[in-house]
Amino acid sequence: MRVLQFFKTAYPDSMGGVEQVIHQLACGGIARGLDMHVLSLTAKNMPRQQEVFGYHLHRARLDMHLASTGFSLSAFKRFAALARDADVVHYHFPWPFMDLVHFATRIRKPSVVTYHSDIVRQQNLLKLYRPLKNRFLGSTDRIIATSPNYLATSEVLAKHQGRVEVIPIGLDRASYPSPDAGRLQYWR
Repeated sequence: MRVLQFFKTAYPDSMGGVEQVIHQLACGGIARGLDMHVLSLTAKNMPRQQEVFGYHLHRARLDMHLASTGFSLSAFKRFAALARDADVVHYHFPWPFMDLVHFATRIRKPSVVTYHSDIVRQQNLLKLYRPLKNRFLGSTDRIIATSPNYLATSEVLAKHQGRVEVIPIGLDRASYPSPDAGRLQYWR
């Protein structure tokens, strides 16, 4: 089975919390025999495709940022080509550009979206985005909430409760960096 994850930040440009979740999902999928692909945007001159920890990392050129949202013209074509061969498409919310790509490419594959966060800071832009957001979330097969509390407190998730599954984020302890013994001694 081939799985395509689509997210806004390329490795190793950033390896924050959500990127770490995507990385660990990809590694976990590989360990279970899945053919894992990740498509993301990058502003840096990096290879368009490479294998990372056993999964396939694809990059599209980041053309601009607007209101914390990356945009890429080349991502439409890259996503369409990759999604055509995928069995499942996995999105990571929020990212309004992803919603546009989803509808513009008209891919009809089973889809899941991990709902990482309500939109909190961009309240004025949210008024414009809300119809697209609701249409996008309504078009996916499943929505993953990262905690039972999040499902219970998010007004957005409450509207889609019948299609929401709770899967807490868990990080592989083996991926944690080992502290330097000298540094530990210093802080003791």
